[in-house]
Amino acid sequence: MLTLGISTSSGQFALILGEDNHLIFDSTNYKNSSELSEMLSYGLDLCNKNIADIKHIIVDIGPGGTSRVRTGISFANSLSYSLDIPVCPVSSMELAGIDAYDKYKLPVVSTVKSIKGNAYTGFYDNNKIVTIKYGKIEDTVPEMVKDVNSFSVVGFHRDQIINMSSMKNRTIVDSHLFFGNAKIFAEKSELFFDRGLKFPIFAQPITEETL
Repeated sequence: MLTLGISTSSGQFALILGEDNHLIFDSTNYKNSSELSEMLSYGLDLCNKNIADIKHIIVDIGPGGTSRVRTGISFANSLSYSLDIPVCPVSSMELAGIDAYDKYKLPVVSTVKSIKGNAYTGFYDNNKIVTIKYGKIEDTVPEMVKDVNSFSVVGFHRDQIINMSSMKNRTIVDSHLFFGNAKIFAEKSELFFDRGLKFPIFAQPITEETL
């Protein structure tokens, strides 16, 4: 069963093809393009697959760059409608959480930069995203980890979090990651199938207003 994964919340668009939880195509290994239809055609040709072989679409719904996230979601929703297959929304915070948790087996705090000194901050633990908040890092992070002694960090604010005075008595592991790896959409695709949406319900981006 062929699964298509799309992640556009970071600076690099990623289009993933997976089959039976195995990665068979990762666009970031071949070309850096913002043309998702071009990347999909290239990947399908390389894997000797047809677009009709795709049975699920998994899409990163952010938070991230607003226009980039909307580009990926629009493409995923359109393809879901035209192929009459489910689109499964996954937040970039969950993607980052899975990636870091697999490496360190610790709860994960992930951040995405926003405007006016604000950020999106997510907390991942026990194989799920617990919460996503919007605001100043110094306000959101201490509240998220108040009951946690050890955790790892992902995102652009890793050093800031590690050096917070309120974090002195905690063990914080720097993941050295800015974003989660979209290959998870192929390798762990079954985690997301139960959230599949079909017309007239579509995937929607995570924004400050939706939290």
